[in-house]
Amino acid sequence: MRLKVLSLLTISLFGISNLIGRGIPIPYGEEQKIVKIVDLPDTEDFQLDDGTYFDIGKMYTISHIVWLPYSNTEPIITGYVDDDTYVELSPENLKEIAEMAKVEIPETASASFFDRLGGKIILGLIGLVVLYGIYSSYFGKDEDEKETA
Repeated sequence: MRLKVLSLLTISLFGISNLIGRGIPIPYGEEQKIVKIVDLPDTEDFQLDDGTYFDIGKMYTISHIVWLPYSNTEPIITGYVDDDTYVELSPENLKEIAEMAKVEIPETASASFFDRLGGKIILGLIGLVVLYGIYSSYFGKDEDEKETA
């Protein structure tokens, strides 16, 4: 049993190192996310110089490995143009915009559930499965021991 697990582990590590050696990237790093939270009317008051309109959004940065986020920064309220573009707004600007558009803008925001906890849960489950595999391979009974017992 231990030989099977060690062989499987060796083959897996060889396969991963082979992928890395061939230049196949393992996605990791940081990504900036901008999410719309309040829709503003498309009027001149909320139009930028290039003619596009903005809404209210939240912006934060996530750190991820294989697209699973494991940490994020505190979100800040910004002007949302699209998923890649935002407008910096001060708290005074946000109050003025809320009065002009007659909308309620939250003072604080939080990252999405998956960005806050989902990736940690999945990575934790993967870690538990790996630990269980290691535990069962070293502390489980071998087939020879089962037959003599």
